[in-house]
Amino acid sequence: MNAAAWEPLSRVADEPAWYWVYNKLGFWPSTFAHDWPGFREPAPSRTWDLSAGDYDRGSAEFRLGPYTVDEPEIARIVLAALKDSVGPDDWLWVLHWQHQSFKFWPHRMAEGAAWPVPVFPRGDYHLFLAEDFSYGTLGHPWERTLCAFGEKLLPAVERHGEGVLTNVLRRDGSPSALAR
Repeated sequence: MNAAAWEPLSRVADEPAWYWVYNKLGFWPSTFAHDWPGFREPAPSRTWDLSAGDYDRGSAEFRLGPYTVDEPEIARIVLAALKDSVGPDDWLWVLHWQHQSFKFWPHRMAEGAAWPVPVFPRGDYHLFLAEDFSYGTLGHPWERTLCAFGEKLLPAVERHGEGVLTNVLRRDGSPSALAR
């Protein structure tokens, strides 16, 4: 872990962020497809399907199937987008459902360094949120999606993810005409 970029938070210190996630985003964690996406995705936002193939989204095969984009590629895209979106001394909330939360300074993060909470939603919900909650990412482990939202971050993720993040599942929380 790049210690200069990550500061662990106590459960008391991360309460404002979790309150916002539950209250403003209507967070409802669930492994059941009928409950997804599990967030009220803010506008503007894009949610990309990271799964590979035409799986039934509610099946066990879908949950165990491969991803279309690998974890290092998502980390590279999002880190570059965050660096474009935040000032050199700005930090983000990093929430890992039912695990340790952190403050994260993107400009202090070395490329290729280990992330204590990956932006890639492998096995749990991972949220990266601006200090004022105006932008961020929402990673859904069971739906196998990554949502980027906010006027500052979304264009940067789209730019850095061009040609990689290709399957838009939802736009501004609504099913996308581009979704398969």
